[in-house]
Amino acid sequence: MARRARLLGALQQSEIVRVPELADSLNVSEITIRRDLDDLAAQGVIERFHGGARLLARLEPALQQKPLAGDDSRKKRIAVEAARFVNPGDTVMLSGGTTTCAVFREIAAMEVRIVTNNAMIIGEMNERSRAELFVLGGEYNRRTRALNGDLTNLTLKEIHGAICFLGTNAISQKTGLTSTIYAAAVVNRLMAEQCERRVVVADASKVGATANFRSLPLTQVQRLVTDSDADPAEIAAFRGAGIEVTLCDVVDER
Repeated sequence: MARRARLLGALQQSEIVRVPELADSLNVSEITIRRDLDDLAAQGVIERFHGGARLLARLEPALQQKPLAGDDSRKKRIAVEAARFVNPGDTVMLSGGTTTCAVFREIAAMEVRIVTNNAMIIGEMNERSRAELFVLGGEYNRRTRALNGDLTNLTLKEIHGAICFLGTNAISQKTGLTSTIYAAAVVNRLMAEQCERRVVVADASKVGATANFRSLPLTQVQRLVTDSDADPAEIAAFRGAGIEVTLCDVVDER
């Protein structure tokens, strides 16, 4: 979205931003700004504090050119398509991130076992949830609301899944799947190793981008579910590499 691209530009320029000033400069409500900042914090790009946020690290050029997070409807549509690949009885692994959390909402009522390091998912469980939830231990990252580290990795190595859904900061034909956080990159790699089917769920802003730490080469990605705004050249390259790509039609907020 254009708004989030401008917000990210403000972060790149000043490194520390305040909610009221952003709301005024972008001509939107403070609630909208807080939601956008929360999404960026979930990606591990910024640190939230009362009244604003600060940039954690400079981004690679490809990330600077695009917003890092899609809107809620975009993620929901990606999640709906992703859920079609889940079968009753599957053991499903979900990595950290808001898009994988959206996938959980779509499969929570199914008779499946879910293994995750995504602490956001715990709060999504309710009386309608039929899925069995197994939360991996580890060190809690307050910014990303995910559990990572040696304990997470050791436990993952003892579990075999039918399918995993991997969130990511970036995916490109040149660098594969990459993350801004090393521990998150390791979790994605291990989940892929432990599952028969491997699906990346990422909105268009992640496609063609490169982050700091490599998770997976494209040869280990079987399917990508993204939206129709994704770079056509990247999508063609993915398909040429044998990756099944599902494109979801979405309508952007403007």
